[in-house]
Amino acid sequence: MSPAKNAVESLRDIVQDLLVPELKAVKVAVESGHSEVGYLRSETRSSFDALRQEMRLRDEKMEQLIRHGDEKSEQAIRALAQKLDDTIEIRERLASIEARLPRQ
Repeated sequence: MSPAKNAVESLRDIVQDLLVPELKAVKVAVESGHSEVGYLRSETRSSFDALRQEMRLRDEKMEQLIRHGDEKSEQAIRALAQKLDDTIEIRERLASIEARLPRQ
């Protein structure tokens, strides 16, 4: 073997002995990183989906409370209007009765 070929083979052996295992370790680390990123994406997506669902439920509950509040307000207004009508009717009757009484 010529000294040049011997030097190239020695360099190749060094590269295979030193760099190839390191490259394989880097490849394993990168694949592990990809797996972790995939897991984190999945967890983040699940968290956001849960947050969206919770916000949707709170919005629905708030709408129900508003509707219920509107119904209660409407009932209170109707009751108040009825009382006002009753009061006016009583006042008119009282005025009618007072008109019929003799004046002193």
